[in-house]
Amino acid sequence: MNDRTVKDAYMEVVESQLQTGDPPETKATLDRLLAAGYGNGEAMQLIAAVAKNEMQAMMAGSRPFDNARYAKLLAKLPEID
Repeated sequence: MNDRTVKDAYMEVVESQLQTGDPPETKATLDRLLAAGYGNGEAMQLIAAVAKNEMQAMMAGSRPFDNARYAKLLAKLPEID
């Protein structure tokens, strides 16, 4: 899988979260970043970076998605750990 395919996959995750409203923190974060002056594409990429972080932690720790951790990371945006 090339880098572009991986990036697209994380963007699809974010788009799905926005469409379903689950978790609601994704939409709240997008709205907050847009209000702060970020463009839609840039805001989506920031959120996708957090989704990537959480999914990598899931795989590394063989654990389920941690919504509380994900929400905490989203709240830190635009800073990324």
